[in-house]
Parts: sequence; structure tokens; C-alpha cells
Amino acid sequence: MKNNLMKYLREYGDRSFREMPFSEVDALVLALLVYMKFDGVVPGFNRGASMSWEDIKRKAGWEHLFSDPVYGSSYREAFSLIAGSRRFGRIRVNYFVEWIDEEREAQFAAITFFLGKSSVFVAFRGTDEHLVGWKEDFNMSYMRLVPSQKRALDYVKGVARYTSGRMIVGGHSKGGNLAVYSASFVPEAVQERIRRVYSFDGPGLWRHFYETPGFLRIRDRYCKIVPEQSVFGMMFSRYRDYRVVAGYKGGFVQHDLMQWKIRGSRFWYKKQLRKKSSRRSKSLDEWIRSLPTGQVALFVDTLYELIRSTRARNVYELLQRPIVLARAVIKKFREMEKERRQQFWKILHGMCRAVSSGKARQSAGRKGNGEINKR
Repeated sequence: MKNNLMKYLREYGDRSFREMPFSEVDALVLALLVYMKFDGVVPGFNRGASMSWEDIKRKAGWEHLFSDPVYGSSYREAFSLIAGSRRFGRIRVNYFVEWIDEEREAQFAAITFFLGKSSVFVAFRGTDEHLVGWKEDFNMSYMRLVPSQKRALDYVKGVARYTSGRMIVGGHSKGGNLAVYSASFVPEAVQERIRRVYSFDGPGLWRHFYETPGFLRIRDRYCKIVPEQSVFGMMFSRYRDYRVVAGYKGGFVQHDLMQWKIRGSRFWYKKQLRKKSSRRSKSLDEWIRSLPTGQVALFVDTLYELIRSTRARNVYELLQRPIVLARAVIKKFREMEKERRQQFWKILHGMCRAVSSGKARQSAGRKGNGEINKR
């Protein structure tokens, strides 16, 4: 993690939530923690009582939490600061659920943090290293509902059934999408308990989602935050009530929460997105919407089939052996039917033009047979 987030944990870790109210930076911290490997450590529904950080450290194999090959050391440092602080030290955790389903193309994980006797934070994990999670992300470009969204709704209902008092719901990337979706469709009695909904650079939903009665009921409690060069967080959304935070590195790297700037106890907010970034994300979004659903599905399924042909088990393996895996992709691509290759290449070329030129209408293909992407 960037030093300023660690600095926040060190400088404000001795202040309780009574002394300094729960903030968007605290929500970011918990949205990061859900990426740790809680499987086999924290119980799910009906499987055990909530656990303190000390309970976790006494459990055999608890260091599995930090087994992520890229972020593991950062998670370890953050965990140490959190567990030893007044601010986060008394938090208890429970209801960890992880669901990976290759057949249904779904990747889902969530955990509940007990902030006190009458307040919980429901955190949804975004896309992790599982390749099927990326396929589910791609599916969002043309599907109105993906499996993880339904699972998120069931999860919030479950937490509401087992707890009482106020709820905060949040997540990063796809986790932010799941947070706002679930908060919008839970029963009104549960919505009344929801104090805040956080989406950290989470993509949007279908075209008219933000006009649904469920969303309108929680709209004033919805907080969407994106980095100044956001791409993912601006996809599939006509909703423009969001805040912009400064980032360290540029481009797609800003999607990483560890690159967001914090000044004191608050994010370092900017007035607006960078113009180039705003134009690029808008063009890409419009281009995707302009394509017939069948074309988007063909592109997504073909891309995933090519990735699966590498036999890589996760994203990290893809990045470790790019040349070897590229050969496997080329071999698989050549084996596909000529028409499918041509359609895939045409769509890929159009996408690249939309991103690079910012002229979505020029790069979009014609709508075939009256079929429109009605996300």
C-alpha cells in the first residue's frame, strides 16, 4: 500500500469512531481487507461466532490471509496496524462467503465487519486473480444481471437477518457494483437500516437502473468515488453524482485503491476527472452500447476462450509468462472458424479506435437486425 494509507492508519489509529466519525477512508480500508484470503479462517453463516483479530491470529493457518503473491506483504502490514489500533482493533468479523463457479462464470466474495454493537460494514470483494471473475466482468457489458449480483443481494438479506442496527455496504470495482445493486433491491425494511453505500471505482449498471424505485430510495446515501483517470468506474453508467480523488500513477493503474491519495484524514479530492480520461471512458462506454448484444457476447466469449487456451490458473500466471502464453493464444485463434476470427478482430479494432481516438460513433459497428444492447 502507498505510504499515505499506512500513515493514515498510524496517525489516526488511536482515535476511536466516537472521537473521529467513520469516514470514506475507513470504508476504503475495509474494502481493501476483503481481498485478503479469509477462506478457512473466518466462518460463514451458521458456522461460528464473530471473531476478533486476536481470535484470527490464534487460528491455525491464519497467515493464509496474506498469501496473495502481489499484495500479501502490504496486507500483512495493514493487518498489523489495524489489529493494534484503537480505531479498528475492536472490530469483529464474520459471515465470510466465497463462491467460484466456472460453469456459471461467477466469482464472488464478501465479509461482514462488526464496527460496534449496533453497526456493521458489509464488504464485497471486487475481481481477484481468478480468471472466471474477469469473465463475469466482461459479461456485465451485455448482461442485465450476473450471478454475483444475485448472490450479493442474498448476502445482504442474510446479514440483515442475523444482525440488528445500522448497516454500511461497500466495495471496490465489481464489489462497488454489487454494493449498490444489493442495497437497491433489498426489502425496504432493510434499506431503512442502511446508513451508507460506497462504490470505489465500481462500474455502473443497466441504462435505467438509476431510475428504479429501489435506487431512488437510497440515492442520498450512495457515495461513488473514482480516481481522476477512471475508466472502469465510469463504464455502463449515466450516473454523474460522484467524487474524484487524486492518484499517484496514471492510467489503468489508478484503479488500484493503493494508488489513491489521502491528505490528513480525508481523500485528496479533485474538481473533476482529467479531460482525456473522461473522454476516453465515455467513448468506450458509448461504443460498447452501440454494438448489438450478440456481437458483444461473441467478443467476450471468444476472448475468454483464448485466455483459457493458455491453461493459466490465474491472472498472475498470465503476467508471468506472456510470450509462452501468447503463442498458445495465437494457436487457438488460428484454429477458430474464419468468420468468427474476422468478427472478433473487427470488434477489437473498433474498441481500440474508440479508446485511442475518443470518437465512439465513428468506430462503432452498425446495429444488426434491430438488436440493441439494452443493459
